[in-house]
Amino acid sequence: MRFGLIVPEAFVRGIRDLGYRSNGDAISELIDNAVQAYADRVDVLFGFEGGTSLKKPAQLAVVDNGHGMEPDMIRMAVMWGGTHRENDRGGLGRYGYGLPCASVSLGRRFTVYSAVEGGRLFAVTVDLDRLASGDYTDPTGEIVVPVAEPATLPPFVADAIAAAYPAGWRSGTVILIEKLDRLEWTTAQGLRENLCRQFGVTYHKLRGDAAIYVDGQFVEPIDPLFLTPGFRFFDLDADRAVPLDPIRLEARNPEDRTYMGAVTLRYAWLPPSFGSVDKARDAVGVNANDRFAVMKDYHGLIFSRNGRLIDVQTRTPWTSFINNDRYIKVEVEFSATLDEAFGVTTSKQQVTVSPFAWDLLLQAGLPKAIEQLRMKVKEAKLERRARALSPSPGERRLSERAMSAPTGLASGQGQLDLRPPRYRTVLEHVPDEPFFKVDRSGDLRTLRLNTAHRFFSDIYDAPAATPELRAALEVMLFAFGDAVLCDEPRSAHGTEGGLAPWSQRLNQALEMLAAHLLSGEEEDVGAGAWDNAR
Repeated sequence: MRFGLIVPEAFVRGIRDLGYRSNGDAISELIDNAVQAYADRVDVLFGFEGGTSLKKPAQLAVVDNGHGMEPDMIRMAVMWGGTHRENDRGGLGRYGYGLPCASVSLGRRFTVYSAVEGGRLFAVTVDLDRLASGDYTDPTGEIVVPVAEPATLPPFVADAIAAAYPAGWRSGTVILIEKLDRLEWTTAQGLRENLCRQFGVTYHKLRGDAAIYVDGQFVEPIDPLFLTPGFRFFDLDADRAVPLDPIRLEARNPEDRTYMGAVTLRYAWLPPSFGSVDKARDAVGVNANDRFAVMKDYHGLIFSRNGRLIDVQTRTPWTSFINNDRYIKVEVEFSATLDEAFGVTTSKQQVTVSPFAWDLLLQAGLPKAIEQLRMKVKEAKLERRARALSPSPGERRLSERAMSAPTGLASGQGQLDLRPPRYRTVLEHVPDEPFFKVDRSGDLRTLRLNTAHRFFSDIYDAPAATPELRAALEVMLFAFGDAVLCDEPRSAHGTEGGLAPWSQRLNQALEMLAAHLLSGEEEDVGAGAWDNAR
């Protein structure tokens, strides 16, 4: 019996089942290798050979024009841990696991083709089915990687290279993945669109290093904070992301204060209509625009390593991101020299932030910045809600009409007041002030509702509140204001004397409100222009 460190067949099966979060994360490993090989163009190609329906690829290839590999290096590249960049902190790769792990996570067979400038094309193929049947096992029982042999590219790859490089493809590498059994998307269109969006975000800071194409479509860079002019979705419509000042800090060893690496924090908050088509409504269902998918997928703390996005996390030691926090954006970019502090995994798709790194972010003011961003979004939502609750130009609120009608109250001379005062409601945001005020200017009474007070969000504009309930609350507060502002002499009975006219005024105003509701039964008073945000 052999007691090697691993059982090869079980190891490969386990690597497949470890998996990546998505097809895009797996392919990103191959793009990383291309960028690190100094490629300035990377193509992700779909192959449909063998009579396969054009709806779903049968083959997938990643092509670059980097420096290429010699035959022995190709052989090493298909090995787990086979790299000349072991523990390299200057680029995107580090461990040498990316190429084989990513390839087998998509299909059961992969081939690495490569050529250096002026050299021939060689290739090595790894087929998991052949591995399981013992085809790669030598007489001593060792599983041996096949020798690199001269090769010819598949026609769909050769055609794509000829079109992309009319002057000739001088060097580079092709990773061909076949026996695809783990594609998430059932159509080439769905796969192309989602890969373009994911790669656009993942590599948006590296756009100057390499142009990326998916099935012939150029991948436009997408800043997940939507702050970069010229990038995709920045100017989708008139809404713009609002930045806070970025912060750059240095990480130093707490024992000897030696420099460990740099961290940059970027912040932005998004207007509440940022993800909507119809700006008066929330980004729900068909009303979500193309930005919303990015907002949803990159929801939380965004972590980037050497300019390449690797993870998004919704939990911190101080707070957790909820759905409403899609409208705040925070990016933590760190250098690869801080990999241990941020717990970067082998596949570069996850971080496990250490207490040291969390403390570094705390000292940089990250918790306060998150709360500031939340407050900005809350204020913007309240402002939008106030606009939605306001009547259209030329219209009056139901409560204003009810209060302005003749009341039949006796004046000081015992006669009816035939010229009732005018009423209006104003929504304003004044933190730490009372939930309402009523003031008077001539014959105009103004009810000022404070949107910063919980009365507004929990009662007046609660989820169960209807336009009728809001009108009734306005009438009640108007009546109270009338009692307080009344010029008539107060009764000698103190508080009761002040409450009596308010109670009477409220009763009569509610009667008028009921009369207005009865006369308007044929129209939908609950769906007025001031309630569009529901």
